[in-house]
Amino acid sequence: MWRKEAATNYSITPCVICGNDFGLGSVYPVASGDQGQDMGEMCPTCLDYLNRRKADAEDSTDGNWPAREWPTLEDLEEARRRYPFPMFETGEDLVAAAVDEEADRRLTRQTIVWSMDREMID
Repeated sequence: MWRKEAATNYSITPCVICGNDFGLGSVYPVASGDQGQDMGEMCPTCLDYLNRRKADAEDSTDGNWPAREWPTLEDLEEARRRYPFPMFETGEDLVAAAVDEEADRRLTRQTIVWSMDREMID
């Protein structure tokens, strides 16, 4: 889950899973591929569905079951309570804070409020 960087950034986007538009809020889920690449923003409805779907497996505790340890809707709600506002009011404020590459990397790391370790499939 990522924290929105600037309040003036886009607020509504299509879900990478279902394609429906949804409001990002101050924190939003981001789907990642097997290689760690970001695929895009995911709506809370799909996050909830995928979390419920992982319980449908015969043995969801199997070491390679792909959906283990995803954030839940409760995790999303808690993150939104913890971070009720974007990091900056405007994109200009964000640019002003990213004075060099290290500052930019630090700000990018601060947008990630929940992440799971990359999964290795044998």
